[in-house]
Amino acid sequence: MKDVFLYALLLSIIFIYPIMGHSEDASEKESGRKIFVESRCYTCHTINSESKEIEAVKEEFAKAKGVELKEDNEEGDEEKKGGDLSDVGNERDVKWLTAFVQDPKDYFKDDADCKKIAKKKYRKRFKGSEAELQTLVNYLASLKYGNKKDVSDSCLKD
Repeated sequence: MKDVFLYALLLSIIFIYPIMGHSEDASEKESGRKIFVESRCYTCHTINSESKEIEAVKEEFAKAKGVELKEDNEEGDEEKKGGDLSDVGNERDVKWLTAFVQDPKDYFKDDADCKKIAKKKYRKRFKGSEAELQTLVNYLASLKYGNKKDVSDSCLKD
């Protein structure tokens, strides 16, 4: 009888635990997307690898707030200077992302054009709670789709 119990426990660990872990990851990712949208990060950044998911969250958010979403400029939105974040998790670690999202101005090169961009970024720094910050940063760090284009900004220090 003891062997049957141990066997059942082992099977549940092998088959059920990974499913539970996956749903936690999915839930955390969904929470990160929600914070990305609610903080309006999408006004400057895209996540092309998750564009359908981001659009769904944007629509849900707009419906809940009773607002209409602005259509993106078909000819290339001049305001989306932050680039595509689809691979930012391969480019930057959690520590860097946390510091940058809280206070981006120190991460820009010391020339006139880059300082101007840094000033704009600073005005748009993350202003949510510590828990929201960690959820957002964990979400960003999970973005590892291999799309290396547009991830790094020419003004960012290495």
